[in-house]
Amino acid sequence: MKAVVKYGYGKGETEIREVPVPQIGDDDILIEVKAAGVCGSDIGFDNGGHEDLLNCPVVLGHEFSGVIAAVGKNVTDWKVGERVVSDNTGKVCGKCYSCETKAYLVCPERLGLGYGMDGGFTKYVKIYGETLRTFPGSLFRIPDCMSFEEAAIMDPVCNSYRAVVQDGGILPGEFVAVYGMGPIGLFAIQAARVAGAAKIIAIGLEGDKSRAELAKKLGATHVIIRDEEDLVAKTMEITGGEGVALAVDAAGPANVLQSAVDIIRAHGKFVKIGYEDMPLGFSLDCVVNKAIHIKGHYGYDWVSWKNSFNLIEAGLIDVKSVITHTMKLSEFRKAFDMVRSHEAVKIILYPED
Repeated sequence: MKAVVKYGYGKGETEIREVPVPQIGDDDILIEVKAAGVCGSDIGFDNGGHEDLLNCPVVLGHEFSGVIAAVGKNVTDWKVGERVVSDNTGKVCGKCYSCETKAYLVCPERLGLGYGMDGGFTKYVKIYGETLRTFPGSLFRIPDCMSFEEAAIMDPVCNSYRAVVQDGGILPGEFVAVYGMGPIGLFAIQAARVAGAAKIIAIGLEGDKSRAELAKKLGATHVIIRDEEDLVAKTMEITGGEGVALAVDAAGPANVLQSAVDIIRAHGKFVKIGYEDMPLGFSLDCVVNKAIHIKGHYGYDWVSWKNSFNLIEAGLIDVKSVITHTMKLSEFRKAFDMVRSHEAVKIILYPED
């Protein structure tokens, strides 16, 4: 079967290869992939980044959905033909503090499907029974109302929900700023809207201008392009001088925090989702002086998955509008380039035999 394989740790060391169909054991599940989403992290892997997460050679693709094609003889909870979506957990230790407290995604020994273990940019993916026993929430049945394409990108939906609602803890009527208008930023805007934020400010750079209208469609009340406007002055104008209760970093650069502390109100919150390996290079005294709460965010949990499914089923979160392109797996290089250039927001790849 064809697969997008990251065969080395260097930039561009990714190609289509023929790989064998995974063989499953008595406790395992085999998923036939129907749709897989291209994530910014996939671009990072292709660029030669995130080496600490990679285990090359590996089949990329951590956002995917499909149908159960086969189950081991000991599997009783899952049936062939069920539509499912993975949270991309390949393996966890089951013994550390994180696993004991059900924070499986931050297990120090966790291997993620699509970077630590073979993922969904192919036809079939193996889900290990050992992982399902330890972490039953690593696989979900897809609600009837959802397409495979929508289900494939539940990762950014749930990430955003948890960042805004669970980690951000906003109250109805508060003001929220979201840095970045990629998929996570756009879903964070929607999460803020359904949580009752009175004003939602989408903040981007020149490259995000093409996504401004989509951000407004999904719930942003204002859009600020930092290259063109004074961010602090404009935010204070929008919020009547109060500032925002919550700023969500769905972009990554270190200067996001530097600018965010100037627009966050006293006792406000900053939730960081985006990655950046550059040092901060500025004083955090302003964080102390305004008693700002900074929280690192990683992943999701059962609550964020369940509630996100409910919101989509109720028509309160729009997934379809974020999917701008669909392509064949063999077109992955074109897809990666389109995401890099901001020509596309979210691209779905379809597997090929």
